[in-house]
Amino acid sequence: MKKPALLLALTASILGAATPALAAPKLSAQSIIVNPVPTSLSARVWVDRDPGGDRTPFYRVGDRISISTTVNEDAYVYLFNINPDGTTDQILPNRLSGSAFVRAGQTRTFPAQGDNFVFNISGPRGINKVLVIASRTPLNLDQLSQYQQGETFATVQPKTQAGLAQALSIVVNPVEQPVPQQNWTSDTVRYSVGR
Repeated sequence: MKKPALLLALTASILGAATPALAAPKLSAQSIIVNPVPTSLSARVWVDRDPGGDRTPFYRVGDRISISTTVNEDAYVYLFNINPDGTTDQILPNRLSGSAFVRAGQTRTFPAQGDNFVFNISGPRGINKVLVIASRTPLNLDQLSQYQQGETFATVQPKTQAGLAQALSIVVNPVEQPVPQQNWTSDTVRYSVGR
């Protein structure tokens, strides 16, 4: 099943048989939402063609890609792919990869060996960003993304990068029970898609 308008064409191949903000999010070419408060929690994200996460590797339409992340403390991890046009795809959580919980020091790769789906690049062409948000407590993504009936990947509601940053700032700083700013962090990695 191919999901339309994906920054990272998420192709699920079934092989067999989930108080207002104290500081506004900062937008840059490098990141989408940055926690302005120092925290001991750290997360790192990278793609398979750049394990160091410091370059902008190149993929062609049709190539497979895997995305990896690690955290220095037990955390809930949320992954998003931001397309060159600003639209966003939610990678994790999804209905095929199980829990978003990652143990300290553990590396999780999506798709993992044995998962019943793959990620294929489908475009659009240009610079893509993968955003990881790690939180010591689970986040409620109901205002950000929703599963359509029968879909394995959630559809992200905001249709622009700025809209995503604003929605994520609401997720981590909701009016009721805000997530303490020292309890979450983010990281991004970039990759290029061409012919």
